[in-house]
Amino acid sequence: MKKILVFLLLFSFCSDTTSEQENEAITIESTNTSTVQGEELNETTTTLIEIEQLETFTNITYEINNEKSIVSYLAPKDFLNSNIEIVRGSTREIVGGFTLSLDSCDLSDSCLLITDLIISADLTTLKSGNSVRDNAIKRNWLESNLFPSAMYKIDELILPNNDFDSKIDETVVGILTIRNIEVNIPFTITAYMDEGEIMIFGSTEIDTTWFGFDAPTKFNAWEVLNPIVIEVELTAKRK
Repeated sequence: MKKILVFLLLFSFCSDTTSEQENEAITIESTNTSTVQGEELNETTTTLIEIEQLETFTNITYEINNEKSIVSYLAPKDFLNSNIEIVRGSTREIVGGFTLSLDSCDLSDSCLLITDLIISADLTTLKSGNSVRDNAIKRNWLESNLFPSAMYKIDELILPNNDFDSKIDETVVGILTIRNIEVNIPFTITAYMDEGEIMIFGSTEIDTTWFGFDAPTKFNAWEVLNPIVIEVELTAKRK
């Protein structure tokens, strides 16, 4: 299945002082979904971001700003083997944070050290625009009424980066816990610093059976297909 990338859970870094080195620029594309007369419309916006160069810093703690963050699932729903619809459910009820350090290292020009990363999303607040579907997910398949949280955790991770800039393009691996089942899950992430905040975009794919439940289905009508895409779009602020 084609990955859908925009982004439980992850990184980059910032400091209050930038160096005099020339900034790099990157382009970030994001897709917003709106509903008009019952039809979903996807609007893609493109933003050009200047990437700042940073000074060395140690053990700075950041926390997720849930007003600017969102976690989503994207599930392919197959109707009678005739057409596939991508169902998106999202929540902004996200808590957590991480600690960052930036210094010289042997692996590259500079390295980012990430420690104590824990990010949790409240699965009971996932909304897809269909209350019947959302309630069925709570009661039956995902059973978020019984297992309300999804948590992503990384104890320690070193990421080489280019000459102390504030941009990271990496695949990171952490432990994703859903329904009290822990699975090592890789996330493809892009992260950068913008006006003192850390912007994190990431995605991964999971199979529902890894976490002890089958994908939703209705006999002779439709079925949800694995894998399911998880997207995160997070903003972290200095604590």
